[in-house]
Amino acid sequence: MPYAILRFQKRKAGGVAACERHNERKKEAYKSNPDIDMERSKNNYHLIAPPKYTYKKEINRMVAEAGCRTRKDSVM
Repeated sequence: MPYAILRFQKRKAGGVAACERHNERKKEAYKSNPDIDMERSKNNYHLIAPPKYTYKKEINRMVAEAGCRTRKDSVM
């Protein structure tokens, strides 16, 4: 039976890049879980097409498009 795990968490700007590397499987190996089979990553798919740019650039574009202002210490 197919399933999905969704986690929502506030991230600072620096944490967004780490989140992107994890979600898009950009690491070569994962020390925290050696059972990850990187050969099967090609079977992953996106329900929504990934952004053309990095997550951070896409977030900044969406914020600017909405006309919002941000603080230096804001979360994304």
